[in-house]
Amino acid sequence: MSKKSSETASNYGIVKATAFWGIIISGIAGIITFIIQCLIKWNVIGSAGSVMNTVLSVLNLIANLALFISVFLAAYAHSKSKGRTFRILFWIFAVLALLSILGFNVLGMIA
Repeated sequence: MSKKSSETASNYGIVKATAFWGIIISGIAGIITFIIQCLIKWNVIGSAGSVMNTVLSVLNLIANLALFISVFLAAYAHSKSKGRTFRILFWIFAVLALLSILGFNVLGMIA
């Protein structure tokens, strides 16, 4: 087996593993968020206000970061086989995506 094909197989294994765990982590955070929102709606949890908003924002951040990491690794593996322009675009939009995830969630925590 050549170095290129073994490297591709290795990258593919990492992508599969991170995609799997990204979905698991995101799903768990989503279920917890759903339960908390139901408890708030049914007045089981009193109006804790900003504390609950912060908890929900943190859970949302965890879910988004887990999915971002799995998508990032898949896109990175794909971009390595492309030209320089493609790799530059990848890095620009990866940074923008990460900043938007962090920015929107931090705003949700402090709002």
